[in-house]
Amino acid sequence: MSASARGHSALWRWWLLTRPAGLWLPPLLPLLGYGWAHWDRALLAYHPEALLPVLLAWVALQAGTLWLNAARDRDQGEVLLGQAVTVPPGTSLLGYAGLAVAVLLAVIAGVVPGLCALGAAALAVLYSHPATAWKGHPVLGPAVNLVGYGILSPVAGYAVVGAPPTWRSLATLAILAVAVLGWTFISQAFQQDEDRSRGDRTLVATHGPRIALTAGRICLGTAAAILSILVLAGWYPAEVALALVGALLTDRALRRWARELTGGERRARRVLVLGVLTLALAVGGALIDYGIDSATGGPVAGLATRAGMPSDRIARPAAEQIVRDVRHRELTGASYRPN
Repeated sequence: MSASARGHSALWRWWLLTRPAGLWLPPLLPLLGYGWAHWDRALLAYHPEALLPVLLAWVALQAGTLWLNAARDRDQGEVLLGQAVTVPPGTSLLGYAGLAVAVLLAVIAGVVPGLCALGAAALAVLYSHPATAWKGHPVLGPAVNLVGYGILSPVAGYAVVGAPPTWRSLATLAILAVAVLGWTFISQAFQQDEDRSRGDRTLVATHGPRIALTAGRICLGTAAAILSILVLAGWYPAEVALALVGALLTDRALRRWARELTGGERRARRVLVLGVLTLALAVGGALIDYGIDSATGGPVAGLATRAGMPSDRIARPAAEQIVRDVRHRELTGASYRPN
């Protein structure tokens, strides 16, 4: 632990415990859900004023989660996107306050975002509370990250739009959830000693970093495989396959890390950058396709894919009504208004 971290005030240490370098990452998940709901049906921006409280809620949610986690773990070694800091008294209470603020902010955007935030907050408590300590469980720990970050977070942003789900949306959610699960294993790969010292039964503690990295590779590879299938099936535009370049680079970095087992947090940070690059390539590919379709004057975004807009039986009537509204908007220039 650095001398500066020990010597700073409680307020500064609480700020450091939020890992400011990565505080923007969790809000990216509801933002993706919000953007996806628009892309899937080629909608104009809908309820943008409700998006801001959701994004702020996920900042508060991440801060509260990390404060509770720090109060339990009291890390002395390397911390992903952060540093080991002496945990001030009252950190647990601050964590609960952060989670409560997150739920209150999310409720402003609607019932579903509020419920998503409440569910994520409950999982954060189960993850770090000494009475439950799901973080140290080999199954429940990864499950918390999969559900909290991989499902509830993007669904909160998706729900702001109020659009019904489609099969393509569920498939996209599956890609994101599996990728988040992979990152759960990767992020613990350099924490074997600390996890073992706490008595945690995480994968890295029980089987070592090479197995944890292999599990991460399998999950990320599965996400890339699903994406490839959806491109081939015409559910995604071909340009989205640009993400596979990032996926290959990420897998290569993980293979090298698993072979050398050196670098610790610095290596995890580099792999995280490649993961963000992969996501950026997927979004960039969709934007390229949007630009091409716009230039030709035809349907755009999710309405322009070879498979159209795959909808489940329950959502089909509402989804078809949205398509009619979008076409009316394209012909008349009227704003989108859902029924």
